[in-house]
Amino acid sequence: MPLIKPPHADPSLDRFDDGAGVLALEGRDVGFVFTAKQWFWSLSWPLRRQWWIWYIVVWNDGERERSTEDYPPFIAVEEMKGGHLTVDSEDDSRSGRYDLRWLHPRGADEARTRWSITPASF
Repeated sequence: MPLIKPPHADPSLDRFDDGAGVLALEGRDVGFVFTAKQWFWSLSWPLRRQWWIWYIVVWNDGERERSTEDYPPFIAVEEMKGGHLTVDSEDDSRSGRYDLRWLHPRGADEARTRWSITPASF
C-alpha cells in the first residue's frame, strides 16, 4: 500500500482540466474564464493528493483578473458546474454574478491561444 494516495477520481472535475467558458451578463458575452486542474498534498492522514482548481477571468477588452484557486469544498467550482460564476474584481463595476457557457475542447483551445493562456497564467 503506497504511503501517499492519488486524488479520488472525480469525473465532474474533468471539464476543468484546460477548460474554458464564456461569461455573459444580461445575455451579452463579456469575457472568458479559463481553468486548470492540478493537485496538492492533503494534510490529513493517510496522506493523499487532492484536486485543486485554478481559474482566471479575461474580459473581452483584454483585462485580466488575478488567478484564483479553489479547493474542497469547491465553492467556485460548484458555481461553475451550475452555469454561473461570481467574480470579485478589483474593478467594482465588474464584480458580480455572470452566466457561464462552457466551450467544447476545440473552442477552449482556440480561446486559450487567442488570449495567450498558458500554465504560467495561473
